Amino acid sequence: MPRLLPEPAYFASLPKAITSGAVILRDEHDHLVIEKPNYRDHWLLPGGGVDAGEDARQCAQREVLEELGLDLEVGRLLAVDWLPASAVRSAPMGVHFLFDAGVIPRAELEAKVVPQAAELDDWALIPESEAHLLSPWGAARARRALAVLRGEAEVDLVAHPRP
Repeated sequence: MPRLLPEPAYFASLPKAITSGAVILRDEHDHLVIEKPNYRDHWLLPGGGVDAGEDARQCAQREVLEELGLDLEVGRLLAVDWLPASAVRSAPMGVHFLFDAGVIPRAELEAKVVPQAAELDDWALIPESEAHLLSPWGAARARRALAVLRGEAEVDLVAHPRP
């Protein structure tokens, strides 16, 4: 019988990659939903790490439900970011997907968002001009994704040097 996959030792020898899914979620004024995790100094877009058995879009949808209590459809891909492995920081490669989660009116967001107390200190709606509240990397990817939504850019892979 022909072998369809290499031996497990081959897969174990390959570099590891951390994968995440996050969203751009806006209100009717194009303000972004961001969240303040209690484990970081900066704000983040809603999302998180991909679990076994799910893809990045499913991850983004699950994370928005877990973190903000919003059960929503996650739409098209807006950005893909790749970070190389870092021997200095013992960090594996990272592949990060950013999706469109659409528009929900501010009043509805304010009525329905329930931040996950175990992970989040707060959430906010911000204009694009305040994207600097995210990390420099997070702000750049949010701005790229918004440019895609406005038709000013195409979805593309952006490779980043590891800090």
